[in-house]
Amino acid sequence: METIYLQLYSLGQYGEQHPMKENLKEVAQMGYDGVEFAGNNYGGLSAEELKAELAANHLGCRSVHLGMNDIVPTLPFLKEIGCQYAIVAMHAFSDMEETLDCARQLNEAAKEAAKYGIKVGYHNHTQEFNKLGDKYMLEVLIENTDPENVVFELDCGWATAAGVDAAAFIKQYADRFVAIHVKENSKVIGPEKPRSPKDPSPFKLDENGKPIITEEMRKMFEERASWNCGTGQGIIDWKKIFAVCHEVGIDLFVVEREADYGGMDRMTCLKHDVDWLKTNL
Repeated sequence: METIYLQLYSLGQYGEQHPMKENLKEVAQMGYDGVEFAGNNYGGLSAEELKAELAANHLGCRSVHLGMNDIVPTLPFLKEIGCQYAIVAMHAFSDMEETLDCARQLNEAAKEAAKYGIKVGYHNHTQEFNKLGDKYMLEVLIENTDPENVVFELDCGWATAAGVDAAAFIKQYADRFVAIHVKENSKVIGPEKPRSPKDPSPFKLDENGKPIITEEMRKMFEERASWNCGTGQGIIDWKKIFAVCHEVGIDLFVVEREADYGGMDRMTCLKHDVDWLKTNL
């Protein structure tokens, strides 16, 4: 059965300003079937409390986003709330050696996760579509990870922005993708420069340890955000993508929104996203 989930990162400032219990209630009222937690953030709730809140709102939790080093310590929590996939939201690697090391780390985490009945996953941005020889970096990851225990979630918005045919890529690696991010996009920018774990952070920190966002960075973020238009209003051929997903058995569709559009607030945009999906999926 197809399920439409919301990546909670999409709530933006609204999500930061409200407790998790309220956020879950809002997501349910909008018509989503479940949530994908972001940044290993569960609103300070225990696994028992979170499971109860999900049940009270008739929401599922099939996947979460977290960092590579957070996977193993979080496995008992994820098992208790019934999560299937612990997905690395992003990871730095810039050459063959670093890409293979990322694959190694995914494989090692997956061995532990398997003990809990959980699979480890990876979610892309544009950077993973840089080439290493004749293959994308993401292909190197796919081909060097355990097909039984490591899965992938294709962010169709970032893949399209990188210039990749998302539907064709899903079909090529049909046995590895278990979910997609439904993120609309209006511009092809090509793959962005990959970061190495050896690179210094692009952000300087203030006295409280928070990143300092320069005016140049702010303008860049605003431009990038403007590409995330209303679902169905951009350049992505969702009909083609959904047809492939149905063909290969992908049933987890996760809406992720980077920005508002059309003068509407974030929650209104997210309501439009789920309504469009229910009509067109």
